[in-house]
Amino acid sequence: RVYPWARHNLKLLGNPPNPSTETVSFWSIPKSGTSAVKTIYRCMNQTIANKAGLNPKLGDHVQDEERLTVFRPDKDGVGPAYMNVQTTTQEGILRAAKLGLVPSGLADIIFTGNPRFAIEHLYDRRHKGRILALFRHPVERLISKFYYVQEADWEKSYHPEYKQLSLLGYAKSDIASDRNIMVQKLSGKVHVTRGDLRDAMETVQRRFFVGLTNQMEESIRRFNVVIGIDQSDEEIKKCMDQNVGNNKRVNSNPHPMVEQGSPEWKALAEKNDLDIRLYDYVVQLFEEQRGIIESYAAALE
Repeated sequence: RVYPWARHNLKLLGNPPNPSTETVSFWSIPKSGTSAVKTIYRCMNQTIANKAGLNPKLGDHVQDEERLTVFRPDKDGVGPAYMNVQTTTQEGILRAAKLGLVPSGLADIIFTGNPRFAIEHLYDRRHKGRILALFRHPVERLISKFYYVQEADWEKSYHPEYKQLSLLGYAKSDIASDRNIMVQKLSGKVHVTRGDLRDAMETVQRRFFVGLTNQMEESIRRFNVVIGIDQSDEEIKKCMDQNVGNNKRVNSNPHPMVEQGSPEWKALAEKNDLDIRLYDYVVQLFEEQRGIIESYAAALE
């Protein structure tokens, strides 16, 4: 079954998008290309809702608790715009909902790591929206995370002590706490089952536009159709070429490669079997959605 939060507040994929009346959300799955997606849509001067909207370094507008504000940090008034909301925490999402973020129609794209809570509270039956997500193989994602948190001293998740661990030691330990987090986030449960996986698969199939990190250029092209971005515009073409042309990887974190089937790979895969099955299904959906996106693009011309 489709989860109620998605069934009630997101439109079916069979209905062509109407960018002028629909607000799009993006599910930020850790170490799955979210930074690259943000870079791309900042380049395209989209109005973004994420945690940056309450960064005091960006201006005094963040102090306005009573109304929504769209602001451009660039002093010349050009470049990307932000909403004065925070959509990465439950508290921030509730504040954004109270201020009427989605009904306002001011945001082009809302980034959140908690799709269930965000869709349930920001949207309603009168203001249904769309959701995008970029997926990466769960084991590759966790390997990247292991090496990233050793170096990222600007992140709350910074763990320099991981440098003393081997990847295999990390994978077998309780420190590797990520266990099927994609199914967890969609179901709202900590302990997930095959039944939760089935519901997650059906929800993604019927309500999500899926992209793949190893098909970045095609994924962004599809997302652009849903958001309503004119891909014939020269500035948009330039952004695409700079960031994803020939499947360039922006904001990537270099680290040693790990062979599929190795002890490290197997240890991480064993803890994330449901997420791997969901990912494999998403790869199938990515091919199936090609025709849907093409029909949307034709209808919007």
